[in-house]
Amino acid sequence: MIFVTEFDQLCQDIVNAIDIKGYVLCSTEEQGMKKLKDKSGIQLVAVYPNYSFDGQIDTYKDNHEMLFFTVIRQSEGASDTVELRQYYDTQQAMIKLKQYLFGEDNGPNNFCRKFPNIDVSSVMIDPEYNIFGGYIGWSIKLVC
Repeated sequence: MIFVTEFDQLCQDIVNAIDIKGYVLCSTEEQGMKKLKDKSGIQLVAVYPNYSFDGQIDTYKDNHEMLFFTVIRQSEGASDTVELRQYYDTQQAMIKLKQYLFGEDNGPNNFCRKFPNIDVSSVMIDPEYNIFGGYIGWSIKLVC
């Protein structure tokens, strides 16, 4: 099981590695909305990971289900061009996040060593609209 303090450090490392404004940790969308409030710039929202097991009592494997968002405050009434730019910027942050998580960033990343059983088929990256009370961007969900 990943401890919350380790997860917090992982999020700090991610923010530094992908060069975004900051992050919040949450367990629900409501908590994420309260913590984000009116933060500016691209933010990482990290949901505390679920922990489960596969296998039998004598031979089992740990699983961590992780969910991250790269979001920015939605510009109300903005043109399609502005909205497209916001999606583009948060998508670039998401691509950097994916590269970091997969160890493709050529940086000092130990994520893959910490979770060597990442299930690539579990990875889902989706666009998000009006999440956390007025933010848009992208989410990535994975099991490792």
